[in-house]
Amino acid sequence: MAVTCARCGAQNPDGNQFCQACGTPLTSGAAGAPPPPPPAPPSSAAPPYALPTAYASPPPVAYASPYYAPAGAAPQSHVHRTPWVLIISAVVVLLVVMAGCGTAVALLGRGGFSASGSISGLPSPTPGTTPSPIASPTSSIKGATSASNAGVTVPLPAGWTVSSQDVESIIVVNPNSTGSLTVASGTSNPRQTAQQNKDDIDTSLRGKYPDTAPCPGSKTTTGNVNGAQGIFWNLCFTLTSSGRSFPAVASVFVGANANGSVYYLVMLATSQANLQSFTAESQPVIQGIQWKLK
Repeated sequence: MAVTCARCGAQNPDGNQFCQACGTPLTSGAAGAPPPPPPAPPSSAAPPYALPTAYASPPPVAYASPYYAPAGAAPQSHVHRTPWVLIISAVVVLLVVMAGCGTAVALLGRGGFSASGSISGLPSPTPGTTPSPIASPTSSIKGATSASNAGVTVPLPAGWTVSSQDVESIIVVNPNSTGSLTVASGTSNPRQTAQQNKDDIDTSLRGKYPDTAPCPGSKTTTGNVNGAQGIFWNLCFTLTSSGRSFPAVASVFVGANANGSVYYLVMLATSQANLQSFTAESQPVIQGIQWKLK
């Protein structure tokens, strides 16, 4: 069998160790597989199953409560951030559920409790650097139970249930689930007036629902709920769920004590068509609210 010289191409008889034409060794270029290619230079890229360090997932971070300083951190003053977004979100969730259940849709945009229907009988909150309990009337609703937290106690007539509760807010729902009533109170840091608290609520709701505006025919008034001085107003906005538009309303009271260190909130949320009915149904609950801070 002839062996071809890799250098000059001459044919050599089988068994020759050198090319008879040019003298080039035939052993390495004869039969046999060519040497394997040199290994690739080391790559700085990470294996295909590993993310580059710059894109690696960060370690999980514990939830930071808006009410308490993290454990182990340097000493810091207690900071309260009024949970308007949380309260409004809970109200919106309820309204979306109501929309899915076929609540009537009609644009009325009137009604709501206001200064003319505010609950009086107690002295206005007085200044104080440290919030302290204030007396409030005890509910006389027959068969009512109650829900309570650090800032407020809310009566629960038969059929009313607690939808959500934390250290400052309590959200209750009426027996047929056509509306929710949110009651909240806590310390404010930095201190804020009732008007500043109102501006925060308007901004929060308008940021999520751009068509939020004062309801047609409604007015912004001042008054009190069981001794807490503040502002009453109605906000109308549109919710959309599963392709259905739902005209919703939040009838709101928000107040503050004289030095702005405590806030008070009452919010009725329902469909615009149901506001007057839900307002009347909620009056016994509102009348029994007991504020704990002044």
